[in-house]
Amino acid sequence: MTKNRLKEMLTVICVSYTIISLGTTLYDRLFYDGRDDFSSLLFKFICTTIAVSILYTHPLLERLSPLSMIVLQYVGAMLLVFLTIWISSFFEELHENSYFGAFSSFTIIYIIGAIAYYVGLHIDVRKQNRLLEEIQTSQNNSI
Repeated sequence: MTKNRLKEMLTVICVSYTIISLGTTLYDRLFYDGRDDFSSLLFKFICTTIAVSILYTHPLLERLSPLSMIVLQYVGAMLLVFLTIWISSFFEELHENSYFGAFSSFTIIYIIGAIAYYVGLHIDVRKQNRLLEEIQTSQNNSI
């Protein structure tokens, strides 16, 4: 991973975490009068980092079909989220539905993030293809 790609990934993690934290906190305050404790905020940050990091592995999986790559990324991300929950169970008591709650919450946000990531990637590829066509056209015209 290049230095610029790492910087981009860290920026996406920070922006995504901010949006997710603000959104879920606002939702909880409006509908449940809930308050986030430190472990909840830490878990959101870990899940955000997992999701963004997994999505940024797509260059390593390009030889797979797009559907296989997306499914493999999602399964890998869910396994890491479940591993995080399992590890946290040694430090604090978990709700009986914690795995299902994490599964449903993470899946919804992951799907939204994956759509945004792959749409952005598609737009970048189309832009690069147009630039390549312009370069080839200008080279053919100069010959």
